Amino acid sequence: MVKEKVLKFFEDRGFIELRPPQKLAVEQGLFEGKNMVIASPTASGKTLVAEMAFLHNLLKGKGKALYLVPLRALAFEKHEEFKKAYPQYKVGLSVGDYDSGDEWLSNHDIIISSFEKMDSLMRHGAPWIFSISTVIIDECHLITDPGRGPTLEVLLTKLKKIIPRAQFIALSATISNAEELSLWLDAELVKSDYRPVKLFKGVYQNGKIYFGNQEKKVDSAENDPSANLTKDTLSKKKQCIFFLSSRRNAESLARKLKSVVKTFLTSSEKQELEKLSDKVLNALESPTTQCKRLSEGVLSGVAFHHAGLMNSQRNLLQEAFKNRLLKILCATPTLAMGVNLPAWRVVIRDLKRYSTHHGMAWIPVLEYHQFSGRAGRPGYDEDGQALCIARSDEEREEIFERYVFGDSEEILSKLGVEPVLRMHSLSLIASLFARSREELAKFFGQTFYAKQYGNIQEIESKLDKIVDEFVEWGFATEIDDKLQATLIGKRISELYLDPLTGRNLIQRLERSKEKMFEGMSLLHMACNTIEMKPSLYVKDAEFLELQSMLEEFSDVLLEDEPSPWDYSFMSYVSAFKTSLMFSDWLDEKGEDYLMEKWRVPPGQLRVKLYKIDWVLYSAQELAKLLKIRGVPSSIQRLRFRLKYGVKEELLPLLKFKGVGRVRARKLFNAGIKNVGGVKKASLEKLESILGKVIGGKVKEQTLTGKEEKGLKEWTELKS
Repeated sequence: MVKEKVLKFFEDRGFIELRPPQKLAVEQGLFEGKNMVIASPTASGKTLVAEMAFLHNLLKGKGKALYLVPLRALAFEKHEEFKKAYPQYKVGLSVGDYDSGDEWLSNHDIIISSFEKMDSLMRHGAPWIFSISTVIIDECHLITDPGRGPTLEVLLTKLKKIIPRAQFIALSATISNAEELSLWLDAELVKSDYRPVKLFKGVYQNGKIYFGNQEKKVDSAENDPSANLTKDTLSKKKQCIFFLSSRRNAESLARKLKSVVKTFLTSSEKQELEKLSDKVLNALESPTTQCKRLSEGVLSGVAFHHAGLMNSQRNLLQEAFKNRLLKILCATPTLAMGVNLPAWRVVIRDLKRYSTHHGMAWIPVLEYHQFSGRAGRPGYDEDGQALCIARSDEEREEIFERYVFGDSEEILSKLGVEPVLRMHSLSLIASLFARSREELAKFFGQTFYAKQYGNIQEIESKLDKIVDEFVEWGFATEIDDKLQATLIGKRISELYLDPLTGRNLIQRLERSKEKMFEGMSLLHMACNTIEMKPSLYVKDAEFLELQSMLEEFSDVLLEDEPSPWDYSFMSYVSAFKTSLMFSDWLDEKGEDYLMEKWRVPPGQLRVKLYKIDWVLYSAQELAKLLKIRGVPSSIQRLRFRLKYGVKEELLPLLKFKGVGRVRARKLFNAGIKNVGGVKKASLEKLESILGKVIGGKVKEQTLTGKEEKGLKEWTELKS
């Protein structure tokens, strides 16, 4: 029988005995194809339930497995993991690039994708979707997240509709209303508190750790509780992750702990950390002060970890921590939702976080449990500790009541807000899920929102207004109560734009025919969109200067400045500030300069560059569709410059592999300004400018005719 084959496969991989959640899933019909919601703590074995389900369906020839994750980092991790575990199957990865149907995935058996990318694939009508037999939803409790939740909710509603025979396996942290989620998914609920590594939750205060009725003394020679807990951790030859509320706090604590951690390192560890420190330092062509701070911490065995780092740096840190070379990580909350990175002890130092609406507020209990779940390393530790820090008896009691003994909040649908409904309604009309207002309302009547609130009257009134806007904007037609997306409406849906952004881009592109037009015109047009939020924060002290600069650019900006009393005024100004930051990048200002002047670290810069390229690409496609002459090529040229952060004069030199903004500028300043100049230059000259290794590689490209980098883009630019 196939079931026995599946169990034997996992037994051969070392899973001799099923864990309690896995046994429950099998008993409740996993191999009979029943949908499942697995609600259990981190490291309890949820992923194995998903693997048993999709392997069973693959062996039975039912069809592909789709594994949905919230983050790109998690997608990459699962892709590597499944490639090793299932060499007999083709494992595909689909993230990013929202304007593609990824037809090549037709030949793959296991597909890992992010929520947003899968939603995009459905908008493009990828035909292989109908071959899916198993849908795995990792971190399903994120349906309550205002950012990713609505996309996940609409995506699952779509998948349930078009592949009703597929088996849905939702993996979730322990939540208080898991029953409600399982009812919506028509699934069996498997709820368990099992953890393979025992978890002790407590509170540190004045040299003692309190675990309920038990107390444990900790050496408190240092004034800082974090330093005392670090010493205690390292004296036991263990590792610790500190979770902090901000990047600044993470970097500050890492700096403070350097002297503490360094004393616990062996000579061989110091040698290995020197190598790691050098790699972290040179992750960019020109190291920034952030690279230097990180590198210095790594030398001492401690590192900060946040979204401001480059991906390559985060990967290096994660690997070193997994290998127990790095001893302490000071991280922001994103680490808890990302890759599998446990430690013996987790310290949630900051239980309050600043919010623009509520000021300093307690973090959600669900988030506390996410952090705590990182404590205890299966296969290495018999137990784990999740600690908070209190400054008084009253605060300690509150932490115990609120977090240690507290239940996670209920997960709630965030689907009812107008921008979310607008975004997904156009895709439903364009993808033929809804061919009338009635069908549109019926679709939303099948969502988790409808399950929770019982009716969708409030949503229906918003949908009527949204459909009226689509017809007014030319994105849809309505004849005899039949809705149909226009060509431009379908394209906006495929480009994964908010329809309001699509309408604003079209209006601004049309204005480019009558106004002076330059790079800042396009930068501000792209930055003043929903997709580019949050823009850079405008401080009171810089407001007058920005307003003055706005007057200088008034002739080229494609949208008139709103009245200072208009609600959109601050968005307009902050978008202008963001445009100035990108302008500095195009002017070849370094990452250090951008971090100092604009408070944008390299990792955040890369995220913003990715977003603006997506918006500009979308504008380029709309300009083609609208037949606005000259604009598509201007946008293409700007996108290419943004990719490398260069002035236009350097573009020809970027054709060479290994040549980026810094090396291209060195060549240009030395009088080598194009491909012909590189070909004429001697090997000795190139080596003196670029260094022996890179200079030799560049010269080799001229001799072999393999000047590959940027060739396609450069050809497009010239044409």
